Amino acid sequence: MSALTGRALAELILVGAVCGVLGVQVVLRRLAFFSETLGHVIFLGVIVATMAGTDVKVGAGLAAVGAVAVMGRSGLASRRHHQRSGVVVSGALALGVVLISARPGFSKDLTAALVGSPLTAGTGDIAAATGVTVLVAVALTIGHKELTLAAFDPVVTRALGYRTRLIDGGLLALLAVTVVTAVPAVGATLPLALLVGPAASALLWTRRILPATLLGGLLGAATGAAGLAISLHYRIATAAGTAVICGTLFALAATTSTLTTRSTPARQRACDATAT
Repeated sequence: MSALTGRALAELILVGAVCGVLGVQVVLRRLAFFSETLGHVIFLGVIVATMAGTDVKVGAGLAAVGAVAVMGRSGLASRRHHQRSGVVVSGALALGVVLISARPGFSKDLTAALVGSPLTAGTGDIAAATGVTVLVAVALTIGHKELTLAAFDPVVTRALGYRTRLIDGGLLALLAVTVVTAVPAVGATLPLALLVGPAASALLWTRRILPATLLGGLLGAATGAAGLAISLHYRIATAAGTAVICGTLFALAATTSTLTTRSTPARQRACDATAT
């Protein structure tokens, strides 16, 4: 295994693991479409940063902060506002393409921004992915009870004295950091597959949130590794191959779970998330 392949494997395993772990909360809260919207806004930030000669992580980070601040405050992250979120998705993507078309010879940067390039991942990318993985794991461990309660019954959560706005804001911030970290590996448009596929599959295979979170992380890491292996063998885009594996994994989980288990609220949300 070459050094490039080794770094790409480490990057995809870390990104897959953190997306699988955090994805359980994304599925439970029906934030799949918000994750897609966030990815498109980050794509616009990456394009602007590249054109300005700035580090793409700076552009992606600023775009993510702006998206979370605006969409979280206005309620666009909730499922009730999917139509208005759709305007943001199409508008951000269209503006990014307009900026690219105005600059000749920019197609290579477009491809990297859209679908990522894990084989070019450096030690800095791996360090960032490791840090975010630890951050997400610690945050979900400390706030497991509050996050789960707020996901299923925010009214009761507020009645018990918890600050749901702070809980929601913290989760959106974790989601933004995770998507930004995933850009070098799977681009700005495909983190949704890693966020939803492994987590939704885990929720179809187990009824408890904590085991589903651990299983989602393992499935995400395995999916990332498998995506790299398939891309190297068949010479296809790594992120696209990973997304296909995520879809296949969910189809397998949906088929086997309906034969052995009954429907639960978590399973219904897993199916709803993949339907978005």
